[in-house]
Amino acid sequence: MRQVRYLLWGLGVFILLSCARNPEHFYFGNYSQAERLYQKGEYERAIQKYQEYIDENPEGNLAVISLYYIARSHMALGHDEEARALFDEVSTKHPDLVWAHFSEMQLKEMDAQA
Repeated sequence: MRQVRYLLWGLGVFILLSCARNPEHFYFGNYSQAERLYQKGEYERAIQKYQEYIDENPEGNLAVISLYYIARSHMALGHDEEARALFDEVSTKHPDLVWAHFSEMQLKEMDAQA
């Protein structure tokens, strides 16, 4: 049952993110800007924009996803401690969301590489 929930939630997020990548139809402000920066590998600027989205929308639908991608950005920059803390925050505070599962997978990968 839990796997089905992850699958459905992930599918919904995939659809939402697919729409977010089409700026002609959907624009989510700082989140959309952060996505573009992340895709370009501009991780420090992406972190800033994701954080601005979270600051403006702490309970927004994309806040947890933003936090996850802030962690991924820190990981890409080699800031392992910051990344670990954020992945742990996502998995601890949002255990029922697919992003918690993704965060746990990232932590396991980081442990395997250590």
